[in-house]
Amino acid sequence: MEDDTGEKSSFIVGLIENRAKEVGVAAFDLRSASFDLSQYIETSSSYQNTKTLLNFYDPMVIIVTPAKTAPDGMVGVSELVDRFCSSTTKVIMARGCFDDTRGAALVISLAANEPSALGLDSYSKQYYLCLAAAAATIKWIEAEKGLIITNHSLSKGMYFLLSEFENPIDL
Repeated sequence: MEDDTGEKSSFIVGLIENRAKEVGVAAFDLRSASFDLSQYIETSSSYQNTKTLLNFYDPMVIIVTPAKTAPDGMVGVSELVDRFCSSTTKVIMARGCFDDTRGAALVISLAANEPSALGLDSYSKQYYLCLAAAAATIKWIEAEKGLIITNHSLSKGMYFLLSEFENPIDL
């Protein structure tokens, strides 16, 4: 779907996975300044859950780590982006840019007036991949789009999607 400027989407999506087939997703909407975070276990070798999310967001840019062979011969998210989203701009960022500690700090500072409301003390350990994806996504947006995301600016548009596609929690 294109808007008035000819852009098909306003989403920037960061993707990262680990050896246990967990995938972390951070989707930032440039139009509404909303941020969705999701982490789940990819249960199929075809990465169907990830394809579904990418189809839903229809991102203009997808940020991934360098290609690496995934466990059990699965293709990995970087290769998935090449195959499934060939018309979307793919950006490869060093794995070090996907820093979950930095992501948690950014989410706390950007998302809420009261950091304890986020409950990231427990989430940061359990959902470290989506926080890592958030760090890389924000870093790219600020560097490449020239946008500065100020503290507490996402308090009305931050959603943390629990694993296995449960209902989102409005933060």
